[in-house]
Amino acid sequence: MALPAMGMGKKNDWQDIIGTMPSITGEQAAVSTPLSEYLSEAIAGIGTAPTFAEWSTQGGAVPDMFGGPLGSEVQSAYAQALSGDFPEEYFQQSIYQPAMTAWTEDIMPAIQESYVASGAITGTEVGDAVAASANQLQQNLLSVQGQLGYQAQQSALGAAQQYQAQYMQTLQLAYTNYIAQYPDTAQILQAALNYLNIPLMGVYQKPEGMTGGAGGTFSAAPVGL
Repeated sequence: MALPAMGMGKKNDWQDIIGTMPSITGEQAAVSTPLSEYLSEAIAGIGTAPTFAEWSTQGGAVPDMFGGPLGSEVQSAYAQALSGDFPEEYFQQSIYQPAMTAWTEDIMPAIQESYVASGAITGTEVGDAVAASANQLQQNLLSVQGQLGYQAQQSALGAAQQYQAQYMQTLQLAYTNYIAQYPDTAQILQAALNYLNIPLMGVYQKPEGMTGGAGGTFSAAPVGL
């Protein structure tokens, strides 16, 4: 990084000061070597512990999200909800067939009888009234059918969200258990990251070399542990 001209042939006082600034404090230097050696050994030891993926597939204590006496029923309910299939059997048995039976045995005969009682017994009038009633029934059934289809899709979406949340919670429990058994995998790595901040900060504290004047340069090197 080029610096503006500071005067040719004259050494400034600030150059002496900056050039002798320590990279780290005396206290940091006192623990630098032993701490770096400890971290190196500890990090190397982490390699002997299984990864979370290995641990979870080799008999690790991963909770069963479908465990318990009702586990199979819960899993079956999830599978059914996630399918998003239209409940055809329910529609036929609980809605369509009862509606058709009521129309055939009750509504249509009532329409015909009302016309007979009024003396309007021509085929056209009775037929039109029966057809209008049948058309209304069909529209009602289509409306119910559409609502059930929409509810099936919404149920699938809700089940997917619940399943994802439960699955993530299960993984979190498993990871917490893993860290409890292999604490160094988290604690040592975090300590290393925190410690490495010292030399990184040191890069910006002590210039390696600086010259003034036009075209002057500034360079710095990371401080070794």
